Amino acid sequence: MHVLICVGEDGAALAPVLAEAWREAAPRCDVETVVLPGPAPATDAASAGVPGLASPGVFVPLDALGLSTVAGAQGRAESALAGPAGRADLVVVHVPALDGTSLREGPVQAAVATAGPRAVPVVVLAGRSEVSRREWSGAGVSGVHETGTDVPASTARVARTWAPSWA
Repeated sequence: MHVLICVGEDGAALAPVLAEAWREAAPRCDVETVVLPGPAPATDAASAGVPGLASPGVFVPLDALGLSTVAGAQGRAESALAGPAGRADLVVVHVPALDGTSLREGPVQAAVATAGPRAVPVVVLAGRSEVSRREWSGAGVSGVHETGTDVPASTARVARTWAPSWA
């Protein structure tokens, strides 16, 4: 079983701790870590030459063109996950707190957007969770586990839950 552990830039130091805890609890798993880049810097309105706009954009009439999405519209985090998520059997994302904002922006959203089309489950390790099961299920997350202050022990428990003994 190939497990991909994702953290945001602010949790880069925690990535090796999570990976080691997972390997100890599920030694047959191949564990890979990815530190996801933060959002792209906002474009300055003056440098864009467009008064009144924070960032320039292009209007694309998707329905008129018979499209549902624009190719290449993925963010930096989704781009960083594209290759590793294709090899993964499970994507694990760590966030300090899971709330409405972190559920729809940042590492969790990037993991769901990348792993979802590949039918790879996404599990969130959160220091604390403030969202209901209905909310995280609706966002495409397969499971949420609170880690509290003992992140390695909690990660090991989650590894034993999600990694079968034969994997």
